[in-house]
Amino acid sequence: MLLPACLRRCARLLYWIPVTIIIVVVMWSYYAYVVHFCWILLTCATQRVGFLCLFHVCFGMFSWSFWKAVSTPPSSPSVEFQLSSSDSLLFEQERGGMEKSQILLEISQKLPVHTRKATGAIRFCHHCQLIKPDRCHHCSVCQMCVLKMDHHCPWLNNCIGFSNYKFFMLFLLYSLLYCLLIVATVTPTFIQLWLGKLFDSCVKLHVLFLTLVSAMFAVTLCFLLFFHIWLLASNKTTLEWLSVPFFADGPGSEAFDVGVRANFLQVFGKKKRHWPFPVFSSQGDGHSFPLRWQMSSRSPSVINGNGHCVMEGTVEFWEKEVQTPSIYCPREANPGLHSLIENSDLSHLYHPVLPSVSPEEVSVTIAVDD
Repeated sequence: MLLPACLRRCARLLYWIPVTIIIVVVMWSYYAYVVHFCWILLTCATQRVGFLCLFHVCFGMFSWSFWKAVSTPPSSPSVEFQLSSSDSLLFEQERGGMEKSQILLEISQKLPVHTRKATGAIRFCHHCQLIKPDRCHHCSVCQMCVLKMDHHCPWLNNCIGFSNYKFFMLFLLYSLLYCLLIVATVTPTFIQLWLGKLFDSCVKLHVLFLTLVSAMFAVTLCFLLFFHIWLLASNKTTLEWLSVPFFADGPGSEAFDVGVRANFLQVFGKKKRHWPFPVFSSQGDGHSFPLRWQMSSRSPSVINGNGHCVMEGTVEFWEKEVQTPSIYCPREANPGLHSLIENSDLSHLYHPVLPSVSPEEVSVTIAVDD
């Protein structure tokens, strides 16, 4: 028992090697830029002060976001998603897979769970003994279930998920700005050094490597940042991009996409003053997320649980489609609802009778915002 414990501790230390490499490279870049470039090579005092001010702003924001992305632990599901002692005992006693699936299905009825396995079964983590919330996955490195897990980042030695995805995005942004600032300000001097107009063996070596390394990281970060901006705009995680989430009625690649602005606000929050800073401002609790079909009342389209749009003017039934832009609501059935619809934006869709369709075949849900 002692030997495996020692091996696990050694493995945890090895996980910090990529983080240490980033810290060493950043500290060397700080030394090369401030000392060798600004203080030794630059002769104009105004230019020196301006470059140093811009550099330290980018360096400060980069360091802050990097620290928050590394130090913020991933969020795990709350206790209500864990099986109680009685449910766990009952679950373990059952031998058949169908019986276990039925137990999980009954328990999940009390939870805000929509996603399923590809087989249609409830997603259950046998390691953590809990029903997985939507967009939650088990990380084999962190040995825990992570809410809205995006991926495990070895360069940060942390799982990127609901609690720190904003910090990760800002880390990418300020890393790119940090590298672009170095490249933009050092390139003229780099060209002069390359042509031999300036010569100092030590200074030349630091400035040349600083420019090349910054340019290399800038290209890599540019692709990575734009990829995650696309994921953010479409409200997908890296895992959902690799494997489409499943629902009770099938796969739904765009089920969580509720519009670019709403997707952005889910991660960065509504308070604009918090957007540039690595402070937590994300919306929700990470256990449940709005679905496209739940937002259908705010759009002229009807969107089903798979995230597929049904354009205005088409009402879908189980095995029958009726081309009509009407909402069935008998006047005598609910006078208050009838008055509400006539005075709302849905009045142009309202008819007290739906032609050629019996009331038993139609089910309408109307969501009204305050």
